[in-house]
Amino acid sequence: MPRKWSIIYKRSVEIIIYIMVLAICIFHDAIYSPDTPSYINANIFRSPGYPIFVRIIKVISQDYFNFFIVLIQTSLGLFAVYTFSSIVQRTFRLNFLLRIFLILLLIFPFLAPLQVANNISSEGLSYPLYLFFLSLSLNFLFLKKNTHFFYLIICSILLALTRGQFLILPVVLAIVYFLKNKAIIFNRAYFIKFIILLVVPLGSILLDKSYHKIKDGLFISTPFTYINATASALYISTPEDANSFENKDTKIIFKDCYAFISKNKWLLSSEDRINNVEDYEHFHKNLGKICNLTLHERGTTYYLNQNKTIVEARYLVEKTAKNMFFTLVTNNFKEWIRLFYSNLIHGFKHHLVLFFILSITILSAVYTFKSANKYVYILLFLSALILSNALVVAFASHSIMRYLFYNYSLFFLILVSIFKFIKDVRKN
Repeated sequence: MPRKWSIIYKRSVEIIIYIMVLAICIFHDAIYSPDTPSYINANIFRSPGYPIFVRIIKVISQDYFNFFIVLIQTSLGLFAVYTFSSIVQRTFRLNFLLRIFLILLLIFPFLAPLQVANNISSEGLSYPLYLFFLSLSLNFLFLKKNTHFFYLIICSILLALTRGQFLILPVVLAIVYFLKNKAIIFNRAYFIKFIILLVVPLGSILLDKSYHKIKDGLFISTPFTYINATASALYISTPEDANSFENKDTKIIFKDCYAFISKNKWLLSSEDRINNVEDYEHFHKNLGKICNLTLHERGTTYYLNQNKTIVEARYLVEKTAKNMFFTLVTNNFKEWIRLFYSNLIHGFKHHLVLFFILSITILSAVYTFKSANKYVYILLFLSALILSNALVVAFASHSIMRYLFYNYSLFFLILVSIFKFIKDVRKN
């Protein structure tokens, strides 16, 4: 086939895929999940990124909001898929079939069960932003697109303000950047970029607090991190833990939550189970009830009864949860670490997959001192992204597809990188 017709054919295949996905999403209604009202109403426990995004579309589209939110999220997402797949092709020198396979992996979240473009939830914005972050990072690290550094920083901040689980991404990138340029990292231009990457999370936190100061009147971070994380600590708690709390409010809320969880048999000690896997499955099934129905709602009610405003109550519950978390984990560390590990394994589906990613991270980090091959740094970057996100999710919540799907395509790219690295080594 002549080169001209080959290019037309390949582009046509891609365009057909994008049109099909766009049509599928548009001809399905917008999905209002249980989380949707809290984003539309910009509740205090929601990070600012997506509520602002929704508010802008709502003001512009008026009565056609449902159609336009799906159209915009789908279009933005598909543009991000195209951008990322194009940069990956240049970075990895992928052939046509591998690029199409990558695109199919990247459009998976647009389809059931996730349907990120139809769901009025933060994933509709965070997924495109994450792909843009990956694209800009690859440009910055491997294609020497230093002019994109500013856009990379902006994208990192927007992503963190949309989903807090991505707050540490610039730090991961900074470590890879440091190792890749270790011989010249203290040159002014390189060192400044390294420091900027390290402080980006602090800038994101400051912007988050400023948003809540303007909207809610309190200079605070979005209050839900420890409410989520404390669910696991409550699950493994015992009634004797109440004696460890010096703060009166914390002690009262813990006793109330413990009694409610115990009554409903949502505790680790509620029944004997065969192994850690069954313990985690029980926790996984009941986390929402422990976190939202118990700690969040009952804690909020407690502070409302203390004549606090709803904004103050939500903040104080987060503060109480933070106090509760460290005490409960310290008192029951053995049980908590087992649950955390089972949570981590659940996200990877099998412990061998976790050990594979962990091994790739460690070996590639060591190899950066022996080899300048770009695939070593790509392996380090991709595996560190997967591992860091899995650790954050396992710490803060339960390992479900909704929080982990962002990195599914990276497993494929890791396999490609290993193959490319071996091929380069054999050449030399």
